Amino acid sequence: MARLGTTFNAQDHDTEQRGEYAELPNGIYQMEIEASEVTTPKSGSGTILKTTNSVVAPEEFKGRKLFNNYNLENANPQAQEIGQRQFASLCRAIGAQSVEDSEDLHFRSFTVKVGLGKPSKDGQYPARAEIKRYFFPDEGNVPEPEIDAVQPVKAANDNRAPAANDNRQQQAASRPAAAATGSRPWGKRA
Repeated sequence: MARLGTTFNAQDHDTEQRGEYAELPNGIYQMEIEASEVTTPKSGSGTILKTTNSVVAPEEFKGRKLFNNYNLENANPQAQEIGQRQFASLCRAIGAQSVEDSEDLHFRSFTVKVGLGKPSKDGQYPARAEIKRYFFPDEGNVPEPEIDAVQPVKAANDNRAPAANDNRQQQAASRPAAAATGSRPWGKRA
């Protein structure tokens, strides 16, 4: 048991839910890695570097998070090659020639193009924001952070089942049913 050192009264704090989570809009962001962890993939063999990136600019999104995984070692050669290429791009964008410890990359600014990725193949996870491109200072083409004027539109035909933790289902179920009017809502029977 861990003692707090004082009595915390939860009723003294605002616990209002602030609506749905929204992905970062497409655009160019200046970011920095604030945390990283080296893990083993579900398959049990290989190495994944998981990073938590924090937006530095544009100012209106400062502090928002974007999570990224780099497949550094993988039984699938193609997955490993893609992961190592992405990690090499991150290192070049930061200006790191070689890396032994992922903490060497923390709090070093880099600029990326963020865009909406694809939903998972099984439909369980929706599309999420992901790094599409790294900009390299040694090429002299690093643009200023800005949000794209045109954003993707959410698909109107999104037929996926709602998430298991979607509270809107419970709210709809808790409303009282409409009173019966004695007639069928779909019309008269012939």
